[in-house]
Amino acid sequence: MVDFIPFDESHIPLMQTWLSGGEALHWYGRDEPKTEAELRQKYLTEKPRGGTQCFIVNYDGEPIGYIQYYRATDYPEWCSLVSGQPHDYALDLFIGRDDLIGHGIGTRVVKAALDKVVFSNDDARRCVLGPSPDNKRAIRCYEKCGFQHVRTVVTETGEQEYIMIAERPNKSVAQRRGKPRA
Repeated sequence: MVDFIPFDESHIPLMQTWLSGGEALHWYGRDEPKTEAELRQKYLTEKPRGGTQCFIVNYDGEPIGYIQYYRATDYPEWCSLVSGQPHDYALDLFIGRDDLIGHGIGTRVVKAALDKVVFSNDDARRCVLGPSPDNKRAIRCYEKCGFQHVRTVVTETGEQEYIMIAERPNKSVAQRRGKPRA
């Protein structure tokens, strides 16, 4: 079972551990803050102020990773770079425990994030993500979840992002909320 717990002060040491080594550091954390004070500033102050919603991923009751999502238009430069649209949301994530990578858990996390987090917003029409073109494992995971590659871009930091988009499933609002249709 996958759940998303709003990121709070108690998650700072866990985030610091995850971003200090392994796959999370390699694919997500190279440019991330390293001290608890820097992490606190970025994930508890800056990101929420910018509209980013941050969560710890729990899998079978254990914290295993991190996700964040936001309206693409909240970051106009990036939105323009990826040709974002007004009803696009973006998703960033990582599995923080290397022992859980390669077992299909990432696919379950992404599917749950789309259903429970991104597309739970009534105005969300598409979800955009931008893994590194070299992160083949993540790209395969995203493809299994319905994402399709639309373009590769170079960010202001000179890094390439392999832009992928998933369309909102054709469900009524009542179905998305688990309510029977009238």
